[in-house]
Order: sequence, then C-alpha cells, then structure tokens
Amino acid sequence: MDAENLNRRLVIRIYALTAAGAILWLGAVAAAPWLRSRGSGAAGLFYTCFGPVCHQDPGRSFHLWGYPLAVCARCLGVYMGFAGGLILYPFVRGFSSTRLPVLRTLIAASFPIVFDTGANVLGLWDTAGMLRFLTGFLWGLVLPFYFLTGLAELFASRRRETSQNSFKSESAPSPTDSKVTPQ
Repeated sequence: MDAENLNRRLVIRIYALTAAGAILWLGAVAAAPWLRSRGSGAAGLFYTCFGPVCHQDPGRSFHLWGYPLAVCARCLGVYMGFAGGLILYPFVRGFSSTRLPVLRTLIAASFPIVFDTGANVLGLWDTAGMLRFLTGFLWGLVLPFYFLTGLAELFASRRRETSQNSFKSESAPSPTDSKVTPQ
C-alpha cells in the first residue's frame, strides 16, 4: 500500500474518532442540565468534569431545562465550532492532505476571541452571551484543520520512524551472520 493511501486511511480514522469524541463531549455538555432538571445526582458529575476547563458562571452560560449548561457560552461556541469544522473538513480539506494550514488562518480566527476575552478580563466591557458564543465558534471552527492534521502527521511520523528502525535492524547483519573461522 502506498504512503498516500496509508495517510488517507490514518486521517479518516483520526477524523472518525474525533467526531465521535465531539458528539460525546457536546452530549455531556447538554446532559448536565437535563439530568439536574430530573433531580439526578449524576448531574453534579458532569458539571464537575467540565469545571477544570470552564469557569461555569451561570450568568455567562446558556440554559436548558431551566439550568445552565455545563460550560459557558464561549466554551460552548468553541465546542460547537469544532463540531462545525469537523463537518466542513472533508469538503474543504479532504482526507489525503496532512499538511498543516497556514498559521495566519489560526491567528486571524484567534484575534476576536483573544481581544474580547482580554477586554472582559481588563474590565473594558462585558460581552453578551451570544457574542461570546460567536467568538468561540469562529475559533473552534478552524481548530479541526490543525488538530486532525497535526495528529495525522504525528502518527505518520511515528509510523515512518518505526518502519525505518525495523528496516535498519533487518538490513544490519547480526553477530551470528558473520562466521569467523578460526585459523
């Protein structure tokens, strides 16, 4: 099998696993308020799991079933943008390329979220939830193009190293291959 076909299969596997993970992640975000609305103690587990990655301020979160989602509006935007980028990925990029997109795309998509977050932290303004969501969504939209490609390149380079090392060990003579006859 040629290298391009191997890379394509690798990118498709990484894509499928990442898409499954994104679906589970977004499901868990919505599961927290749903479980809480039904009085389930399991809701606390979901909120706790997202605590290390989000401040979870209820005033900055969208609500479902009368309770805040497990993450704030900006984090939800990032996660939903990531899922949207995953949907676009095969149409924009295909599965054959493992070359990273140009860095200026990531920088351009990062500017609104960095600028708005910085202004909020400095107390210059307090952004409404929908704008927080949109800045997160824009940033999340480009992330799959770097994430999937970066992972594919990482695994492909490890595969190349492994095959090169096994080729070297197969082609190098072993000590038992050279027979020295005593004189």
